[in-house]
Amino acid sequence: MVATVVLLIIGTLFVLMGFFIIKFKLANLIAGYDPGQVKDSDGLATWMGKCAIGTGVSALGIAVLNYLFLSASSDIFSFVAFMVLSMISGVVALAGAQTYYK
Repeated sequence: MVATVVLLIIGTLFVLMGFFIIKFKLANLIAGYDPGQVKDSDGLATWMGKCAIGTGVSALGIAVLNYLFLSASSDIFSFVAFMVLSMISGVVALAGAQTYYK
């Protein structure tokens, strides 16, 4: 049950952060952002915001599945699944972000 609450909080924060990055074009919230190296900061903000929303939705989905299939080992499985999916999301985000750099 702890994993459900933690993943709901994390997922909500990621979705909100992604929404704010897209809506207000806040590229400076992206870690390692250097305006001198980016050729399209609005495109980068949109891409990274969508990736953050995707990570948040995966956390929310895992939280719902954890709640529906609650068992003795479901918390550990949920955290491991979130770690794996967030690592994959990070790799996809960084690979896609390369198209916006000079």
